[in-house]
Amino acid sequence: MRSNIRIVDTTLREGEQFSGAYFSAEQRREIVRLLDAVGVPMIEVPSPIASPETQQAVRDLCALNTHARIVAHVRCAQADVQAALATPVHGINLFYGTSTELRSYSHGKRIEQIIHDAVPLIKHIRQEGRYVRFSAEDAFRSDLVDLLTVFDAVVDAGVLRIGLPDTVGIAKPREVERLVRLCTERYPGVGIEFHGHNDTGCAIANTVAALEGGADCLDTTVLGIGERNGIASLSGLISQMYIHYPEILRGYDLTKLPLLDQYVADCVHIAIPFNSPITAPGAFTHRAGIHTKAVLNNPHAYEVLNPQDFGLVRNVEVGTRYTGRYAVGHRAAELGLQLESEAVASLTTALKAHAEQGSMSQDEVDMFILAWQQAHISEEEHLIWEH
Repeated sequence: MRSNIRIVDTTLREGEQFSGAYFSAEQRREIVRLLDAVGVPMIEVPSPIASPETQQAVRDLCALNTHARIVAHVRCAQADVQAALATPVHGINLFYGTSTELRSYSHGKRIEQIIHDAVPLIKHIRQEGRYVRFSAEDAFRSDLVDLLTVFDAVVDAGVLRIGLPDTVGIAKPREVERLVRLCTERYPGVGIEFHGHNDTGCAIANTVAALEGGADCLDTTVLGIGERNGIASLSGLISQMYIHYPEILRGYDLTKLPLLDQYVADCVHIAIPFNSPITAPGAFTHRAGIHTKAVLNNPHAYEVLNPQDFGLVRNVEVGTRYTGRYAVGHRAAELGLQLESEAVASLTTALKAHAEQGSMSQDEVDMFILAWQQAHISEEEHLIWEH
């Protein structure tokens, strides 16, 4: 594995291709600020040639003077490159479709034409002193000979990094690792970038496979938003790194991640998905009795991520039909009640019976426990009075 691994966040480019997404100028600036606060080192923006407004937006984002470097995603066309070079972006991410499908139904160019178009542009960008990457769009449906023929040419032209995008989400993790490793060995002095779509649910797994195959740049978006089913999510990739490669996250402020995810969710008018790693509403919520007992004894029993490292707290839900005596007794103790084991068992039975009518909020649980305790005391006093 390479020593200097970079996350490339493309929320402002790929992410705005998410159905219904639109970022205002201020939202774009705030997303860049939040990504920079988290510690993401590279941020991809749309091609400045898209519109005068986009070109100005790119200039404004560069003017924020973030630690994160801004790179523009542009076609292999002279006008596109010139428009990008007219802005202060750190570099340019060129792309060109290399699969038979895209060469037949998208741009209609042969492999020789792709090379003819790309090589002079790469040399020009390098002469201008900018960073340049060349990405073979739809790499995993491209013929291997075609792919390597193009890469040989662009590497010879001086490209600093080559990209292997799984544009339609067709790849499997082992396939990704094999191709990335092949390119890493064939081009030892060149960086490798991976961009994985989630059409078949493998985006995060494929991105981790690319990392383990030798890729040094990994594309994400906040919440995984993007074209169709989106790509690997930033929080998902961070959760994997947190467990398996924590050294990569040195210098990141993970406590800013929940704010970033929530901000983008609000921008695109969605809730954070229930299964989103780290920032989903229930990510650190425990319910089943056997789980809650273990977690209350030692959180690591059922948590591999520490919520405190992300500025979050765990939640033990007591008001369900699945609750256990340990969790109920623990909550009663937090409310200042000292109950014997028999009393806890009786309270648990009563609470579970009530929860059969529907799950209870924490406030409802607390009210139930206190009411049960008061009724229990009254019953004991009544028995004493009778005797």
